[in-house]
Amino acid sequence: MTQFPAYSMAIVTLTLSISSIFPSKFPILALSNQTHTNTQSHVTRDTRGVNLPSAIALEFGVDVPNSKLNTNSISKLNTNSISKLDASSIADPDLKPIHNPSLDSITIPTDSTIFQGGPNSLVARAVGGAEGTRRPDGSKNPAYYGHRDPGNAKWNLGSFSYQHEAQSPEDADSRQLRRLATQDKMLQQRAQSQGLNLTLQERLNGLDLANQAPLAALDRGGYIDRLKQSRDRGLRGTEAILQARVNSYREPDTNLWDAPGLGNNEADIRHDQARRMDAVEAAMSLAKTP
Repeated sequence: MTQFPAYSMAIVTLTLSISSIFPSKFPILALSNQTHTNTQSHVTRDTRGVNLPSAIALEFGVDVPNSKLNTNSISKLNTNSISKLDASSIADPDLKPIHNPSLDSITIPTDSTIFQGGPNSLVARAVGGAEGTRRPDGSKNPAYYGHRDPGNAKWNLGSFSYQHEAQSPEDADSRQLRRLATQDKMLQQRAQSQGLNLTLQERLNGLDLANQAPLAALDRGGYIDRLKQSRDRGLRGTEAILQARVNSYREPDTNLWDAPGLGNNEADIRHDQARRMDAVEAAMSLAKTP
């Protein structure tokens, strides 16, 4: 039997070790180490789950009451599509949304009070609470100053878990608030095109979903379309919002789950969305005047 020199065996061992760390550089050697392949050809609605599927939502030990929302199972829904947005323009904050002529005649509501106060605004406290970076009263959790995203392993900063190379948590908040202000207008345009006047609760939950997964909030078959379906079924308030948030993670053409970062199953998606809704509600409750 042929004997390999010790240095040859060392090289083989080193190569195999490297391939397990950098599989894309050694695709053949790393093939046996792969446990998951994302075969979806479209841009996933759950953008945080693209790189590391099956990670569940951000939870940093923040005390948020257990959900009191209806968690009954939901039936399969068909999408009533409205004009499609360019996926890349929603997913990347550095790209401007595509112009949508069909919405040009719709008047955009001018109420911007939920953005007043910038990083101390109701939007920042509500979404920050859902992200685990802020408490309902606006105080900051350690995650505000930086944490690794469990969905895609990117470094997050600020109230909104911003992950596009901001210079500081404050810079991250400034950038994301501008982005959310634009997305707020987009949500309200879509709502008006569906004949919906969003309540404050519906609006804040739409913004929280846009922060978490822009395509789920803004794309065809997303939050507004699903909210309209919920209302048409006679649902209102928290129950309608929860159904809309959960179903927004369905791929509009196949109606299959498209949330790899949330396990691609209804139970995990529903738990995550209910948890985030509780955080939004907590911030709203503290913001109410006596």
